[in-house]
Amino acid sequence: MSDGPLRIVHLLTLWQERPARGDQPALWRFSLEDARTRQRRGFGSLEALTAFLQAQMTDADPVSPDNPSHS
Repeated sequence: MSDGPLRIVHLLTLWQERPARGDQPALWRFSLEDARTRQRRGFGSLEALTAFLQAQMTDADPVSPDNPSHS
């Protein structure tokens, strides 16, 4: 257990990719870079990005009233 609040810091980059054919919609792409390790992860959808972030929060030390160091 840490002495202070858990912090996960990422640099988020998002961009649109336009398809070669004009009749198809542009797609959003996402990249997260861990600020500490510089490891990058790419995501092809907002849903995939959100699922990754939710998993990180679930795996993290929970914030609870019984754990005052996480406020």
